Order: sequence, then structure tokens, then C-alpha cells
Amino acid sequence: MNRTYLSGFLALALIFFGLMVLNNGILAISLLLIVYLASGLIFSPPEIQIEINRRIDPHRATPDDRIEIVLRISNKGKHLEEVLIKDKVPAKVKIISGSSSLLTELSENETIEHSYTIQGERGIHYFPGIEISANDHFYLSRKITFINEQGSIFIMPQVPKIKRISIRPRRTHVFSGSIPARIGGPGVEFFGVREYQFGDTLQRINWRASARHPDTLFSNEFLQERVTDVGIILDARKATDIRIPQGSLFEHKIIATAALTDTFIAQGNRVGLLVYGQILDWTFPGYGKIQRERIFQKLARAQTGDSLVFEKLDSIPTRMFPAHSQLVLVSSLTMEDAPLLINMRAQGYQVLVISPDPIKFQQSSLPVNRETALGARLAQIERKLLFNKLRHAGLVVLNWDVSIPFNQAMQVALSRLALWSHHLRGRI
Repeated sequence: MNRTYLSGFLALALIFFGLMVLNNGILAISLLLIVYLASGLIFSPPEIQIEINRRIDPHRATPDDRIEIVLRISNKGKHLEEVLIKDKVPAKVKIISGSSSLLTELSENETIEHSYTIQGERGIHYFPGIEISANDHFYLSRKITFINEQGSIFIMPQVPKIKRISIRPRRTHVFSGSIPARIGGPGVEFFGVREYQFGDTLQRINWRASARHPDTLFSNEFLQERVTDVGIILDARKATDIRIPQGSLFEHKIIATAALTDTFIAQGNRVGLLVYGQILDWTFPGYGKIQRERIFQKLARAQTGDSLVFEKLDSIPTRMFPAHSQLVLVSSLTMEDAPLLINMRAQGYQVLVISPDPIKFQQSSLPVNRETALGARLAQIERKLLFNKLRHAGLVVLNWDVSIPFNQAMQVALSRLALWSHHLRGRI
């Protein structure tokens, strides 16, 4: 019950009771309550006329970054004896220093600043607004207002840096890039030998081959390097995600996808993203920093989900990807996923699978005993059989123990051209 109403009711009750029993002491107490109420009405706070601007530094961050929130508070009205300002923070944001609330006194035309520091989970977080309440010193009168000072923070996924990813798609574009194009021309990697043509430099002449044919000169030819189409598929099915107290396996998939996107776009390729889970969230292929930003915004919002339609990978619309392009699947995989991946390879796509290890990830949260070790060993055997089946079909499958940072685990593997041999039998 409101303190004003309670005090007024109590004062009237004491007056009525004091008059009935003709007791001056009771009437004196009721008089004190009346004076208390009158003071509250006299010193009640004026109308709230406060302007607040929120400054967020930085607007873009990673989950490990500290974000400073600064509120600039200006009182455009009369003196406020006691004002409480509450900045409503998003649900998935935690305050690591300071407070989002401020209890203070504001003089007329006074301006102050208040700051606090937060960290947030991956995603785009919106501030709903700021609540302001003003009281008198007797806490009898209170006025509340809400300022719709909205703001947002973009918490992008972490992006481990990978210098180079060597891929060999069957089709490339005409623009110069870093992907060997299976066509002779200017480049770095040796392609073959042809007859000398006017304009060839002396450094390109193959003197050993020319010595065997005195009437003809031969020049070395190198692989042309061009850009290509890369389609990245992020497996967001809830069935392939594992959650333990230390985190979610899906977050590691996000990190891997972000690193691959960053590297492929930096190499000049045209990259598209398909988030495959409860729905199909498709980002049309594109080039450059704008495309990188589009994909990162999709990754910031990506969540796992269930769907009867997309329960298996066989619902992936492969026609969305250009023919003979490079496909990269980021998934922990299930045994039912093999037929679709083999079919994609048969359609002419080069397929690279980055598979975070769900067995070691879950084993890290289980007790260390004989039963756990035996179960993990059997599961690893089944997983190796799946990998061997995919590799035999011509896919490149890289197993990732997520306890090792992605850039360290994959740097050597993704930069070796030998990995694109069909006879790959090594593992990471």
C-alpha cells in the first residue's frame, strides 16, 4: 500500500479514536501524522524533465571485450532532491564493474555522467530504455517516467586468424586470386612445360628440356591463381549440439565458421553462408568487407533448433551453390549424414568438412572412470569409420579437438595442398 494513503488512513483513525475516548495524547500523535503528510505534499518532487544520452564504447565487440556504458544525465527542470536512474540492460549482458543504477540529487540545469562496464554473449543486444523515479525525503510522493533511450551492442563471434586455406575446386572465376585454377599461366606452382613463346623471360626457360631438343626452346608454365565460389554450411541442428556446464559445442562451430569466412573473403573469393537448422538462413554469395559483415551478423544471431524437415542433411538445397564450387560443412556429423555428403561429392562439388569432436567435448565434463573411457573409445571407433567412409569417397574431413584453439589446430592442416589428395589417411 502507498505510504501516503497508509499515513492518511492512520491519522484519520487516530483522530476518530481520540475524539471517541477524549484522549489528548492520541490526538497529538494524529497531529504529528498530519504534519508529516503536509510536509510530504509541500516538498513533493516536481515534474521530471531529464534528458539522458547513452554512449556505448565500443558498439562492436567480442564476448571477451569490456564495453563501457556512459550515461550523460541533464536536468532540464527544477531541483530534484532524490532521483533514482535505472538503465535497463539486455538479458544476456552481465555487469562486471559499476552499477546500471544511480541514486543522486540533481540541481536545476545540472549535468552529470555515470558509467559502468559490461560483457555480453554472442548476438545483437538492445537496451530497452531508462527508468527514472523521483522521491521527496519523506518518501511520501513519488514520480516515475521512462525514457526510450534505446541502443544496441553487436557482439560478434571470435575470429581466429588463419593465414591461408588451400582448396582445389573444379571451377574458378577469371579474376586473379589465390586458388590454383588448373590452367597454365602466370603463377607460383609448377604446371608443365610448353614451347617457348615470344615474350617469355629467360627465367622461365626450361634449359634441361631444351638441351634434349636442340631445335626448340621450352618454357615452364605455372598454375594460374584465381578466385572461386565458396559455400559454407553451418550445421545448427539441435541434435548435433552438445551442452555442458563449460559451454556449448555450437559456439565452437560459430568460431570455426567465422574464421573460415574471414580467410576465404580475405583471399578474394566469393563466399555464401547457409545456416542449416530449424530453418534455412541463406546469405547470398558476395565479395569483400560488406559480405563479411553480412555473414558475421548472421553468425551473431545464429541459434540451434529442431525441425522435422531439416532433421537430416539430405534436405540441403545443393542447387543454391554454383556448380563445381567449393563447399565447406562445419558439423559434428552423425552416421546418417554420410549419404548426402557423398552425393554432393558425386555432383562435382569439392567438399571440406570441419568437424568439432563431440566425444572429447562431452567427455571433458564426465567423471574419469573405466566406463566413461570405454564408452568414449567405442564412440571414437564409430566416428573413425564414418570419416574413413567419407574420405574414401573423396571428401576432406578434418577432426577438431575443441580444447585446442581453432587457428592452432587447423593452421597446418588447412594450408597443406597434400590434404586434397584422395589418399589422405592422416588425422589431426
